[in-house]
Amino acid sequence: MTYNVHGFVGTDWVYDPERTARVIAASGAEIVALQEVDFGRGARVEPSAVERLALRVGMKCHFTYTRDGKNGHFGNAVLSKHDLHLVAEGPLPRRRDEARAVQLLKVAADDVSFHLINTHLSVIGRERKLQVQALLGAEWSTKAGAELPLVVCGDFNASPFSSVYRKLSRSMHDVQGGVFASRGTWPSRFPFWRIDHMFVTPSIAVRSFRVLDREGARTASDHLPLLAELVFDTS
Repeated sequence: MTYNVHGFVGTDWVYDPERTARVIAASGAEIVALQEVDFGRGARVEPSAVERLALRVGMKCHFTYTRDGKNGHFGNAVLSKHDLHLVAEGPLPRRRDEARAVQLLKVAADDVSFHLINTHLSVIGRERKLQVQALLGAEWSTKAGAELPLVVCGDFNASPFSSVYRKLSRSMHDVQGGVFASRGTWPSRFPFWRIDHMFVTPSIAVRSFRVLDREGARTASDHLPLLAELVFDTS
């Protein structure tokens, strides 16, 4: 699942990580890529918000810092019921927009291993183009996809009609099926825009997908989560 959690602040402007936990728990997802994660509020000796969230849903967690927020660190996180191994993490190119980062992790689940890339691209078009070029380069997608099956997901701030989407879909499959899939993810109350995506390399089959749009998800964040069931070739 990929999910922009809006710093755990819902559409009612209430900070409530527990609502995010309920959405994740109800989804049945085994691996969750999160963007706009507020690492924690309160004393630093306490577990962070995302660590508490991981414990709440019974998952392991890796957080990647992008910048300091009003209430502590801010960035991306991956939660998993399976073993996680960090391969690389780091910033994307930027000029004027806020800092953006990439997480590249290896997920080891029983007899299946694959690479997962989680990211959140700029709201500025020129920066998005630079960032997707970097994402598809030797340091990230090319290297990861050559070694293992690859899942690339996140908030791309780009529609299926954008150059960013076209570049990603040249070598990978959109789990929603293509440009004309109709399940929007933003804004959560009236999701007419599809800017949260999940792409997989050709060796991964997509059994099903859905955008979670029950009332709890519509309130917990300004984005809706995208959930896909993937099938890996174990032959």
